[in-house]
Amino acid sequence: MDVHVAQARRTTARVLKQWSLPDAPAEDARLVVSELVSNAIIHGSGDVRLRLRLRHDDHELRIRVTDDSTAPARRRRTSAAGLGGRGLHLVACLSLRWGVADGGRTTYAVIPTLTEAPPCRRTTQSSTKSTC
Repeated sequence: MDVHVAQARRTTARVLKQWSLPDAPAEDARLVVSELVSNAIIHGSGDVRLRLRLRHDDHELRIRVTDDSTAPARRRRTSAAGLGGRGLHLVACLSLRWGVADGGRTTYAVIPTLTEAPPCRRTTQSSTKSTC
């Protein structure tokens, strides 16, 4: 499907509700979809396509955003005053893993579907601060 950011969020929310995904991972997934679709629109080319796949056996939601550009998505360094460049950092924090495939045309993220937070959002017993 060809998508825009707001449409992608609405579609994702509707599908995840139909799949009865818990609220916490569903919200993480909506944010990841927003970031990946935004990146594809801003930095990619051609039509932007979104694919969601729920893997019950692995307790994972796989998100794939594809465009026609072969330039792979990559994290950038940002300054405190910088207005952009934080999208893939957020994706990394909310996902079990993320990366690129299809010669750079697809950026994917894997979100845990259990209510447990991804590793970088967990807190340790000695600290209440998250690691991300």
